Amino acid sequence: MVSRNAQLAIASLIELAKSERRMSATEVAEASGLSQPSVAKILSSLRQGSFIVSVPGPGGGFALSREASAISIYEICLFFEMQTAMPDSCAITCGCTEDEPCKIHLALRDVESLRETTLRDITIETLLPA
Repeated sequence: MVSRNAQLAIASLIELAKSERRMSATEVAEASGLSQPSVAKILSSLRQGSFIVSVPGPGGGFALSREASAISIYEICLFFEMQTAMPDSCAITCGCTEDEPCKIHLALRDVESLRETTLRDITIETLLPA
């Protein structure tokens, strides 16, 4: 349900949130145990999505663009194309419609709502080690 890229982004954002200074892509990769090329690609995407800022040159690097408490996991997942639990159309030939859903569709709507609420409540800050 959470894409690989979203997982890499979360891991990278956690490392940036833990740091008291800007970090290079190599430092983020080393701190998170991820490959440097994967981290570099994710950091580029995170910068484009305004999750982080980058400062070029000596003393530069990457940092969060806002407080860790203001970055929700839902927002990250949505940015990295989160798949919904709700299918586009019913796979069961029950004759249900969007206006008159079957019990399975109603249950999946509930799952989707719970997932969204949960992911909105979890922020980068809540994932930081104590």
